Amino acid sequence: MSNFSERMGIKQPRSVVQLNGMDQELRNGLWNVLDRYLFRSQGFDEDYFTEVLWWHFFKRPVDQRPISHSMYGDPADYSDVWAEIRSYFFSCKWNEVYDFIEFVLRVRRNDSKLRQLIDGALERESSGFRIIDDRFCPISDEIEVKEISAALDERFAGVAEHLRASIKHLTDRDSPDFRNSIKESISAVEAMAKVVTGSTRATLDDALKSMEKGGRLHPALKSAFSKMYGYTSDADGIRHALVDDSELKQADARYFLIVCSAFINLLKTQVH
Repeated sequence: MSNFSERMGIKQPRSVVQLNGMDQELRNGLWNVLDRYLFRSQGFDEDYFTEVLWWHFFKRPVDQRPISHSMYGDPADYSDVWAEIRSYFFSCKWNEVYDFIEFVLRVRRNDSKLRQLIDGALERESSGFRIIDDRFCPISDEIEVKEISAALDERFAGVAEHLRASIKHLTDRDSPDFRNSIKESISAVEAMAKVVTGSTRATLDDALKSMEKGGRLHPALKSAFSKMYGYTSDADGIRHALVDDSELKQADARYFLIVCSAFINLLKTQVH
C-alpha cells in the first residue's frame, strides 16, 4: 500500500520497473541477500572469496587486503576487508552493483538458492532485470516504459487514475495485488472507450465495434482485444474472483498494464 508521503505527493511513488537506475531499497535488498545468506553463512571461505574478488574483480594486489593477523595465533580478522567491500557496494554506480553480483554468481556457480533469493529481491523491488544464465537480463525495455508513460495523459484524468492504481497495485513492495492491477488496467481502457465513443455507458466492446465499423480498426485487432476483454470480464474471469490469485504473477499484471497502455494510446488517436 502507498504510504502517507506518496498519497500527499511529497514523495514520488516508485516506477513500474527500474531499468536505468536502482533505488536504495533495491540496493539494500540485494546486499541483505548476499550478507545474510552468503557472507555470514557457516563454512563460508572468506579468505578464498576475498582473494578471488581482489584478484579478478577489483584487480588489486591480493596481499594488500587489509587482513589483521594476531601474534597469538588467533584466526585472521577480515573485518576491514568486509568494510571495504561494503563501502564499495553502497557507493558504486547502480550498474556496478549488478557487475559485482554477476561476479559473485560466477564464483558460486552451483548455488541455486542464492540465485533464487536474488531473483526474489529483484521482483519485490520492481527491478527491470532477472538472472538468466548467471547474467542480469532485462525483462522490460524503454519502449514499454514509454508506452505506459504516454498513456498517463492528464487530458484524460479518469484513464490516468486507473493506470496509476494499476501501477500502485503492481509495484507495492509490501503487498502487491496482481488481480486488482489487471482490473485497473482494463478499467483504464474502458475509460478511454467512453471518451472515444462519447458515451458514459460505453464498454470496450462498444468502442471496438464503433472503430471497426468506421474502418479505423482492423478486424483481427478488434477480435484480439475483444477476447482479452472477455477473459477478464466473463463469469470465469479475473473480475469475478474465480481465477485463483496464486495463478496470477507479476508478469501477468505487467503484461496487461503494457498492452492496455498501448491500446489506450491507439484509442487516443481517434479523439479529435
